[in-house]
Amino acid sequence: MTTVVPAQTSSPAASITPRTWSFINRHTGESMTYRCMQGCTLDHSREEGRSVFPEDLWCWTLPEALTLPVNSNGQPEEFRVLDTIIKVEPFSPTLAQRLPYAVVELIEDYFIEGLDPDGYETLIRTLADRLEQMRAKHAQLVAIRAAYMRRQAA
Repeated sequence: MTTVVPAQTSSPAASITPRTWSFINRHTGESMTYRCMQGCTLDHSREEGRSVFPEDLWCWTLPEALTLPVNSNGQPEEFRVLDTIIKVEPFSPTLAQRLPYAVVELIEDYFIEGLDPDGYETLIRTLADRLEQMRAKHAQLVAIRAAYMRRQAA
């Protein structure tokens, strides 16, 4: 499953009080009440009062955008990296998705999905370990570069 950001998003300043609204269950024709997840930033106006498949409804929080220049074809291009959303799909056929979970976009259009709190913590720890390795590599780069420049000057 690929997570695609829908075009209809609302302001990143999500409501503290979850919104409650109704829709018509397209399978049964019944009116159903839907209560957004706290912090939901989606604009559900396209679904409110309309006939929709319940499994097509979800809530999520918008990520705080971070981009880095990535050279994938000879020219640096800005790509989103390490974006995280919290998502819930209350009518999903996958039971684990009926509870809020994290989706991490490692780099634009490449996701790690379905992270429960323990899985997300494992990912954070893994990235923190990698960051420490990068810091050590940075110190090594500084030392090697200084030595190289000294040799070039001699």
